[in-house]
Amino acid sequence: SICKGESIALTAIGAATYTWTGLTGNSNTQIVSPTTTTTYTVTGIGTNGCSATTPATITITVVPEIVFTLKYIEICKGDKGILDAGSGPNYSYSWNTGATSQTINVDTAGTYSVTISNGVCSKTFTATVGYIATPQIKEITYKDPFLTIIVQNNGNVPIEYSIDGGVTWQASNTFQVLKNTKYSIRVRNRGATCDTTAEYYTFFMANVITPNSDGSNDVIDFSEISKYGNFEGGIFDRYGKEVFRPTTKTPIWDGKYIGRPLPTGTYWYKLQWEDKIIKKPVQLSGWILLKNRD
Repeated sequence: SICKGESIALTAIGAATYTWTGLTGNSNTQIVSPTTTTTYTVTGIGTNGCSATTPATITITVVPEIVFTLKYIEICKGDKGILDAGSGPNYSYSWNTGATSQTINVDTAGTYSVTISNGVCSKTFTATVGYIATPQIKEITYKDPFLTIIVQNNGNVPIEYSIDGGVTWQASNTFQVLKNTKYSIRVRNRGATCDTTAEYYTFFMANVITPNSDGSNDVIDFSEISKYGNFEGGIFDRYGKEVFRPTTKTPIWDGKYIGRPLPTGTYWYKLQWEDKIIKKPVQLSGWILLKNRD
């Protein structure tokens, strides 16, 4: 017996020359590669030219060739993946890990091999396990009311995005968001269990403040943005005098200067901090209308 796709040598002995049915040549050896079970016949011819009265026959049984399903897979670091060698009649398995099952669980990147036998022949196959290269967040931009996540895809599978810590995911990288809200950003290749994370605060500088204790626009809150690296800023009157300097200790402006309400009017602000993602300075400036009770 041989496996389909293999060759075998047929050798006859006891005569001077040979006549093979269905094969060319008259030597004592023939190399054959049957694709189905086949019977071969050979007749020996002596040195006197006489042929044997009974030809010799041999049947070569061809069993199906060994097939496999082993393929390259990617896993997240710390997770497990499955390598499947495939099933077939009378298959037995011998992995380079020592396992003898059709499938094995793997948690380490590398090359794995398995020898499959069917009782007639055997073949060795290999597959590589790699780690998933998670997407890289290149930049996050916010322009009220939209937040956009710009990434570099390091794999071949499409990316999906989440801004609620992975509770919900979407294929679009743009979200409609709320002002002055912290979002837990996560990006991953679709279906993967590992991802890349970032925190982002949608800082929005209001251009009006009305400190009348009605719960609307009473203050401007710099609490979150003042924690950013290299943060500095100030609010100035029309003469350029600084009337408020936000810091982590004093992050909230209520329209007062040294404890006293400032007059109604237009004030100016300048802010600067370092973007956490791109590590470059962000500058923001503009005007604020203060409506105080004069």
